[in-house]
Amino acid sequence: MTQESDSTIDGNTEARAKALVNPSSGLANDYLNIFNELVMLVEQFPDVPEFAEDIFAWRPRTYQQYFAASNLPGSNSVLEAYARLDAQFRKEFEAIVQELDRIATGSVVALRRYLKKGDGDTEAMAALCARTGSAMRDLLEKAANLVDHGSTIAEENAQRRSDRLLAVRIQAIKDVEDFHARPRFAQG
Repeated sequence: MTQESDSTIDGNTEARAKALVNPSSGLANDYLNIFNELVMLVEQFPDVPEFAEDIFAWRPRTYQQYFAASNLPGSNSVLEAYARLDAQFRKEFEAIVQELDRIATGSVVALRRYLKKGDGDTEAMAALCARTGSAMRDLLEKAANLVDHGSTIAEENAQRRSDRLLAVRIQAIKDVEDFHARPRFAQG
């Protein structure tokens, strides 16, 4: 390998490393994959019970543990950026992660109990999986907004704006219809 190709590889690795950390927040969303994968497994578990082993193998990991063990290029840069985060911002992120860990761990335990009990109540198990998936998705959305935008409040994109404006228009039409449906003069 030539010295020129070595520097090209180093440059590509550095560029990929910088791409891991979102400049809006200083966080890398690759970490959220541990939760996204669990949500996918749990939500599909009622139809694919073979996922039990993968679900039961899931363990919470901190952001630092995840990237320290990662083979992603730039993991060290991610950890350095995390160390430089504003303490309050990091605390907000870690609070969301702690809640994700709580729900995820609880769902793993509940599914393990369900299988151990073996009563065959598939509706209850499916409901549990759906509730868990939904709760985790809500928190993952907050976490993703924090990573992608530096805030837990999602920016209003075109679809959300359209939905909001349509809801306002529908409500205005209903208000006008209600107004016209009311008698205007007292009958005597």
